[in-house]
Amino acid sequence: FLRPETAQGIFVNFRDLLYYNGGKLPFAAAQIGQSFRNEIAPRAGLLRVREFTQAEIEHFVHPDHKNHPRFVEVADTVLNLFSQDAQLGEVKKPFLMTVGEAVSKGIIANETLGYFIARCHLFLLQIGID
Repeated sequence: FLRPETAQGIFVNFRDLLYYNGGKLPFAAAQIGQSFRNEIAPRAGLLRVREFTQAEIEHFVHPDHKNHPRFVEVADTVLNLFSQDAQLGEVKKPFLMTVGEAVSKGIIANETLGYFIARCHLFLLQIGID
């Protein structure tokens, strides 16, 4: 069996990961692994298997406690957003908004999610992707 993604291993092992973290949330787990995709070639019906190396981080939080202690560090980060309402509306145009404002308006669901979106955004800017 060639697995199509790597993430499921983290979820299957959640109970053990929680135990190793002293039964406390939040915690994060990271893994690197191989995943595979079947690719149908147009010539003679050949089937090729493509192999990918993937790295993933899953961050687990308690569903009732989604505040992040370092959220204030990124709350003023400006993001180019495209909200659910904007996607469903007539005018399909992204807009600029700070992470703090997006969380307070419910565009980003909670502080933990906002924190990690901002951190990823800042990382991409730091390596030259804008």
